[in-house]
Parts: sequence; C-alpha cells; structure tokens
Amino acid sequence: MAAETSWRTAEALWPQIVELLHRDADKDRFVSLLAQARNLPPRAAGRGDLIRSVELAMTVKDRFELHQRRERGLLAVLETAQDLTAIVDPDRVLRAIVQRARKLVGCDVGYLSIFDPERGDFYVRATDGAFSDDFKRIRVGMDVGVCGFVARNKTPYSSSDYGTDNRFTHTPLIDTAMVEEHITSILGVPLLAGETVIGVLFVGDRYVRAYAPWEKHILSVLAAHASVALGNARLFEQTQQALEQASGMNQKLARQTADTDTAARAHERLTALAARGGGLPEICDMVASMLSGRVAAYDDGEQQIAVADAHAMPDERDASRSLEDWGGDALHKALHESRTRGRSVAVPLAHGGFCRVAAAMGGHGMLGGLAIHTSESLRDPEVRIFERSAMVAGVVLLSREHRESVGRIEMAAMVRSLVGVPRGGLPQAMEHAARHGLDLSRPVSVIVLDDLGEKAPYLSRRLANAPELAHVVMDASARSLVLLADADAVPMLEQVLPRRIRDILHREAAGVFSAPVQGPDGLRSAYGRVEQCLEVVRALKGRTRLYHEHELSLYALLFGATEGHDGVVRYLDATLGALYRQPDARKAGLARTLLAYLDSGRNVRLAAQTLDVHVNTVHQRLEAVDVLVPDWRDTARALDVHVALRLWGFDDEGLVPRRPGS
Repeated sequence: MAAETSWRTAEALWPQIVELLHRDADKDRFVSLLAQARNLPPRAAGRGDLIRSVELAMTVKDRFELHQRRERGLLAVLETAQDLTAIVDPDRVLRAIVQRARKLVGCDVGYLSIFDPERGDFYVRATDGAFSDDFKRIRVGMDVGVCGFVARNKTPYSSSDYGTDNRFTHTPLIDTAMVEEHITSILGVPLLAGETVIGVLFVGDRYVRAYAPWEKHILSVLAAHASVALGNARLFEQTQQALEQASGMNQKLARQTADTDTAARAHERLTALAARGGGLPEICDMVASMLSGRVAAYDDGEQQIAVADAHAMPDERDASRSLEDWGGDALHKALHESRTRGRSVAVPLAHGGFCRVAAAMGGHGMLGGLAIHTSESLRDPEVRIFERSAMVAGVVLLSREHRESVGRIEMAAMVRSLVGVPRGGLPQAMEHAARHGLDLSRPVSVIVLDDLGEKAPYLSRRLANAPELAHVVMDASARSLVLLADADAVPMLEQVLPRRIRDILHREAAGVFSAPVQGPDGLRSAYGRVEQCLEVVRALKGRTRLYHEHELSLYALLFGATEGHDGVVRYLDATLGALYRQPDARKAGLARTLLAYLDSGRNVRLAAQTLDVHVNTVHQRLEAVDVLVPDWRDTARALDVHVALRLWGFDDEGLVPRRPGS
C-alpha cells in the first residue's frame, strides 16, 4: 500500500516540470519541486528519473535565462547604437549607457570615468544609482585604483572584495568614497579610441559578487559604444564650433561690409555737401542724422557757431549752448588733445551719455572743431565718419576764413582810408562802404572799442558774423577795434555790443560812441575826438564801459592826452577838497546827493525824488557837504564843483550808474 502511494506521488510531480517550464516560473519553484522529488522514498518507482528530470529542467531554465539576458544585452546595444545615430546631447547618451550597463548586469551602481588630458587624471562624468556627492566628484590618477589599473593595462578588471584586493594601489581618498557608497564588488572595462584609453565604464555592487565572462563582454561592448559617443561628441562640438566661427565670421564680414558701405555713403554725402558750398549748420545736421546724436561746431576761439540735434524738433534746437555746457575744461582739453593726436578724443560726461571731440585743422593750425553727444558709445566705423566730418568742417572753416580774410582786408583798408590820413582812393572806399551796407551820405557814428589787446582781431571776426552788425564795417588794430555804423543803428548797438562783447570775451570793454557825422572829413574829425575821449577813459581807474562822446568831450578838452590819471586826481582834490580826500561810503553818499541836487537845477524836491529819499534827508546831507566843501554854494564855484562831481562819477561808477546799454 505504501509503495502504491509513493508511485502516485512521483507520477503527480512529472507534469509540474513541464508546467513550470511553460510558465517560465521562478527558479525557486524548481528548487521546491526538486526537494519534493528527493523526499520520495529511496525505492519509490521513478524517483531517480524524476530527480534527474527536475535538474535537467533547472538547467534548461538557466540556459533560457542566459539567452534572455543576452537578448536584453543585444537590445541594449542596438538601442545605444540608435542613440548614437541621433546624437544631440552626448551627456544624455553617456547617462543612458551607464543606466543600461547597470540594468543588464543587474548591479547596484554604474558610472563612467573620462580621462582629462589637461590634468592627467580621470573624473566621473555619468552615474546611475550613486547617492554620495563625494563619489560623484572623485578624480583618479593613472597609477592608482581600479581605474588606473584598467587604463594602464587596457583590459577589463573585476574584484569581488574591493577593500581587501591588493592587486592595485589604494588611496585613502578613493577608498573613503567607495566606503561611503558601500561598494564591495566592482567591474571596470576600458573605453578605447584606437590604442588610447579615454575612459573606464564601471558597474559595482554593495555585496560580494563574481562577474560572469558574458557580463564583462557586454560591458565591453557598451564601453565601445561609449567611446564612439565621446568621439561623436567631440566631432559634434568641433563641428558646432566651426559652424559658430563661420557664422561669426560671416556676421563680422557682413557688419564690416555694411560699415564700409555706410562710411562710403557718408563720405560721398559730406563731399557733395562741401562741393556745393554747404556750411557748418548743414554739416552738423548731416552728422547728427547719420550718427543719431547732438552735434555742435566751434570756431578757433572755442565758441559754438552751429548746432544740430537728431532727436529735437527744429524749433527746439538750442544754438546758445557753449563748449562749457558740454563739459567745461574737459572738452577744452580734449579739443587741444585731438589737435595734437590727429584723432578724435572721448570726453567723460558727469550727466551721462557719451561725448567725442575732433579738432578741425586747416592752414597752419586749428580752425575749430566738432563735438558729438550720443546716448551710446560710437563704434569704430562711426568714429571714422565723425573724424571725416571734422576734416570736411576744417575745409569749410578754412574756405570761410579765406573769404572773411579777404573781406576783412578790404574792409580794414576802407575804414583806415575813411578815418585816417587820406591817401587817395577815397571814392573807391566810399563805394566799398556802400557795398557793405553803409551809406556815407547819411549820418554815421564812429565807435572805438579800446584795450582789447590780442583779442581785437578775434572780436572783429566774431562781431562780423553777428546778424545785428551785418551793416557795420570795422577794422581791428593792435589793441582796439574801430566800427562805423549808421547813426540810426546806435540805440540798437548800445544794447547789443555790451552783450556780444561779454559773450565773446567773457569780460567788458571800454569804448566811445561819437556824435553823428557825415562825409569823410566828418569821420576823420569824429575819430580824432573819440581818441581824445579814450585818453580820458584810460586815465580813469573805474570799471570799463561804453561812453558817448558828449559825456567825455569836456574832460578831453580839460585834460587832453598829457594829464593822465594824476591830473584827474589833482583836479578832484583841488575842487572837492575834503569831500574827495580819503573817500568812504559816507562821503560817496554825500557826493551822490550833491550831484543829484546840481543835476536837478538846485531843486531839493527833485533831488529827493531822484535819490528816493526824504527832502529833509537831502537838506541834512547838503549841510554835511558845507562842512567838507565850504564854498561849493558860491556861484563862481558851481561849475567847477559840478564838473568835478561828474568826473568823479566816471572814476567811481557808483556816483553815476548810467551807461550805454545799461
């Protein structure tokens, strides 16, 4: 009965072998089936055959699994090859290779180390399954560790117990990183580019493990693909760099071509402008438009004579801004530095933007210059356009200077023939005067500006360009400037001349307006009288100002050219006595009151209105004058005192604060 039961048990186990193989069951199920077979009684029918059949089934199972692993490895190789054909990101491909190697071999960690030729060691470029940051940053030399061993021998290497393996050189740094990652077993294969090792592909486990030959083989195949990926990556990077360089060169060439074309067109426009007689305002307009900025032109005295702004409406253009408004001394120095260097000069601006100055040269020196203010710094081609514009401006300035020089020579000769000693050619001089808008048949005034020094020629050139003085002829001598103007224009000149002189010279000038005269003889006589009046002005130590001839004619007769300042002082001292000696604010106030009293015809009320004080105040001050000048009320002394007070007023402007143009 027992034998029959054993036979039936063995008979029930036979079908399970085929079923397990059919279902591709886990190996544990086969192990369990083998245990059941071995537990049968030793003499049970078919026991030995059953055991051998189960063992053969397990062998078939192992071979099947091996074929599956090899099939997966082949698929991984094919997938990697496909990745290589569509490579875009080499790092992504290398990470995929590491992931597939780890998956195929069934390891805990996979990583790829690449050789760095600059430092002569290996660094980790791709990892999968590693959790230690120190492990990812590890660098290994050619003579240490498994990496160094594989690189030197160019062959795969495996170790089942990394910590106790003495076949390679250990270092504390690498060992610590491996311990932190808990790696016990490791397999590494070289990445070869020809005969050169360019990296090592690793897999590792956190337990003791031996690696099969097929695992080394499949890892070597993946390492070969990694080598191809790195090679392709280098070629891809080189191709990209070459394309970028080619693109950059093409862009640079396109920019240079465009800049050259722009410069050529700018040169043509500037040349055409100069050829048709364009002036500085047109040059400033053109440069401002081409370079998108504000451009100003200056003469040799560094005074602004033209301006244009590409960003302003025509009625908003400010032609009054001077060189100082754009940067003061910095621009002044830059203009002269540009003259020395022969190139434009950048000027830093405190209020923002960029400024560049170029001297305009011609003849024997600097004729002026151009300045440009932009929101962005000018590029080199734009700088060359600006400098070429300055050259054209120099040609225009030189041409203008030549024309003006011819006109000034003719005008100067005409003025000298009219106010000086006649030397013939008087009708021609009168004809020239008419051509300049001066009709000598009408009343004319002679105006002489004195004490100008070397600035006289420059002032003459600047005044000649003033629109208000279009019909005024003039001649600059060594220190003075002689002007002839229609008598009807004198009130306007009284207002304009002081302002123009201050704008040009930054100071005031002494001068005298003659009374209206007619004809050459009248002009020469008026010029002589004005010169006598100027001698009196030179004798005074007060502030420079413009006078009328009638204000000084009496003193010119009294003192002439021989008395000078000492004669004026002696006269004031003798006439006004203690009132003039050692003058102070109180005495000046008394003198002002006395002069107002005499000017009003000895009318106290009118004098009080003129001084804007009370009548009693005038009486009190006149009583104080009685003490300092006891005889001033005498009829015989009245004229002398009045003349002396007037003369003192010229010497001290506070007494008579009135002048032409005030």
